[in-house]
Amino acid sequence: MPTSNSLKGMRNQRTLQTIRKDNEANKENADFLKLFMLEKERTRLRNEQIRLNLRSEILNARLKEIEEFYTATLGTKEGSASDDESFEAEKPKEKETWKTMPIKY
Repeated sequence: MPTSNSLKGMRNQRTLQTIRKDNEANKENADFLKLFMLEKERTRLRNEQIRLNLRSEILNARLKEIEEFYTATLGTKEGSASDDESFEAEKPKEKETWKTMPIKY
């Protein structure tokens, strides 16, 4: 079984420093690798988009439930922004007075 040390020129330090692999020889492989990496990224982004759309649907459903609750509670069909304005426009009711009772120890 050959090892890396048994290859021609591996023991000669000068040969190791002067031998360089030419990038032009692997030009075809580089395009394939780039296409492969882009396909992986596209798959990842599509999966993330699906998750975000699902999350968005869940959030919109919950917001709709809350809006329906406000509508049922306040008896108005206006948006939530106008509900905030209606709270400010209402006059505050008189506060209930607390009754005090003496406690015997």
